[in-house]
Amino acid sequence: MQETQPVSPTPLSGEGIRPAIFSGFKAAKASDRALGGADDVKEHYTESIAQEWNTDMVWGSRLARAFYQFTADVSRAGLQFPRTTKLMSKILCGELLYADLANRAFQKLMPF
Repeated sequence: MQETQPVSPTPLSGEGIRPAIFSGFKAAKASDRALGGADDVKEHYTESIAQEWNTDMVWGSRLARAFYQFTADVSRAGLQFPRTTKLMSKILCGELLYADLANRAFQKLMPF
């Protein structure tokens, strides 16, 4: 089984409310399963967090490194292109994953 890190603020935005709600929701589901008699609650919760959250945090960390390396350029792009703000809003609302954002960037940088 894969080890997980505690759910922490997202690396690009620094926000922590969405991770708290996400892990709380998963914990509530796990508690419900435990009260229903399930034996594998801890393993299922850990696996769920690892698959659904930690993977995206890896992409968030990668994007954050790129963002902080080119802060001025990225800030100009954000001001110049309102779509950038909309994409970040979607991430903060949980409608878009960091991995999705990275894939979009790769497609723009390296069209096949």
